[in-house]
Amino acid sequence: MNDDEWPPLTEATIRELARSNSYQRGQSYYEQEAVSDVVRRGDRVRADVEGSQYQPYTITINFDDIGVAHTDCSCPYDHGGICKHRVAVLLTCLRNPERVRAQPPLSDLLADADRETLEELLVEFAAERSDVADWFETRLEPSEIADEVATDESISVNLESIRRQAEHALPKPSQRGHNDAHAEAQRMSGELDELLEQARLAIEAGDGKTALDILEATTEVLVTNRWTGLLPHDVPDLFETIGDLGTLFVEAVLIADLPEEKRADWEQQLREWDESTTFAHLMSGTVLGAAADAVIEGWDNDRVQHALEGDLNHGEFEEDKRSWYAPDVIDVRLRILARQDRPNAYLNFSRAAGADLAHAEMLVGMGRIEEAVEYGIEHLSDPNSLLSLAQTLREHGHTDAAFTVAEHGLTVEEYGKDALAEWLRDRAASAGEDSLALEAAITAFETSPSVSAFEAVEELAADNWETIKTDLLEYLRTEQLGGETAARAAEVFIRENEYDDAITLAKRSGRTSVIEPVVQAVIAERPDWVISTCKAQAEPIVEQGKHDSYETAVRWLRRAGEAAQAAGELEEWREYVETMRDEHYQKYKLRPMLDDLLEEF
Repeated sequence: MNDDEWPPLTEATIRELARSNSYQRGQSYYEQEAVSDVVRRGDRVRADVEGSQYQPYTITINFDDIGVAHTDCSCPYDHGGICKHRVAVLLTCLRNPERVRAQPPLSDLLADADRETLEELLVEFAAERSDVADWFETRLEPSEIADEVATDESISVNLESIRRQAEHALPKPSQRGHNDAHAEAQRMSGELDELLEQARLAIEAGDGKTALDILEATTEVLVTNRWTGLLPHDVPDLFETIGDLGTLFVEAVLIADLPEEKRADWEQQLREWDESTTFAHLMSGTVLGAAADAVIEGWDNDRVQHALEGDLNHGEFEEDKRSWYAPDVIDVRLRILARQDRPNAYLNFSRAAGADLAHAEMLVGMGRIEEAVEYGIEHLSDPNSLLSLAQTLREHGHTDAAFTVAEHGLTVEEYGKDALAEWLRDRAASAGEDSLALEAAITAFETSPSVSAFEAVEELAADNWETIKTDLLEYLRTEQLGGETAARAAEVFIRENEYDDAITLAKRSGRTSVIEPVVQAVIAERPDWVISTCKAQAEPIVEQGKHDSYETAVRWLRRAGEAAQAAGELEEWREYVETMRDEHYQKYKLRPMLDDLLEEF
């Protein structure tokens, strides 16, 4: 992407990236000019946004040729979609690109610098930050495991180096504070991930002992240092990393071929670590309980052996298992069996454990296609699993079998068929299976209504479109649609000029994310409804003195003004706004906003 070009970015794109509440709040932040110091370097934008904390939040947006590639914010938001701060920055890029200061990418700045200059810069930077020298040291140490795995040499590892790297990953006491604490947690997660990757490499090389050594050294550092109080309690990346630690322990103990006396010692150690205040403080459940169970069970457990030999029926292996982490241990066992190239044991164990998707996909890999299809249709009931099996079949060149599985998926009652239906729609259309593609397109629309899904049906329906369109619109009228689904359904009604249906849906929903686009679309066609609706949205904000939302109230009033202008009722609207201004004259922040609004009309 050239410095003087922006990739495609629209209001619709930003709305799709965020939940409705985040979009509305982000728009308020944008209108309040909370976004500052917006800098673009190549395909990356960085900005600050004033929020509820003393320090502003830091936002980064990465673009590629087709739009927004990745976003990040230092706030703790993790409720689906992007946060309001990222929305505000994207709106700034879209609506006020002149506020974005262009700077050359760091790679361009460093490209012409000689080695001596770069060394001086690094030394100077390290002198300003006490932890940077340690960071360089841990990064510049050779990756012994990766080198030895690549050359098939016997693996050895410097455990002292592992401990130093684990200690460096711990959060620093000086990094207290909401904003810094989240950044520290993410840094810690990244550095621990690099350590765990070394254990993973050892596991893939079949060296469980080395993997255990790495995991043991890392865990000892984690449980013997007090650090959890320095971090917030809502950092998904760190939770995921600690979860990976537990999973890698399961795999390591199962391939390490430990003698019986060592198993008991390891079980005791794992349970002691699991009950440590570190893990208890950070995680709501067990971290190492699965590994403790696995090390005692091993591979020579009678029930495990019966499952491997095919002596247990479908699902029998798990009938007496009640731990929530049992499926994770099953997945690990199957990974090991696949790595050891034991397909028959894999099939026996996956069937006994009820790991039905894994079983069906192994059948595909073995070329037993009819069995895979039959097994999948009999045992898989959720659309995502059926989609995964269909994709695996198609990747192996069995398109007809893939379509058979996916078409069955259209009939299951489980929630979430939209991804499967869209996949089948597009693949069947490409293969010339028009009837199947149309069936899938209709299911995709009914599962997740949208303008794009509606248009996909239209494209496939050909001469039957008018009849099918009538049925689809009637479906939207009769279904109880909520949230984002209602907003997308309203867009379909608007596209077809079914304004009264869109209004009915907006009224029934009561959500701003549904009401606002309908209001915008029917200003000229249904001005009276727009005026009354916009007043109803603005009045509570003004009456309750929500000064942070006055911009939102004025936005609603502006739309009411546009509708009044379309209906020839501008004088009545002006009188209404003037009355509101006079009745709320004490609201010093609101009064000039209303004066400016009146000047617009």
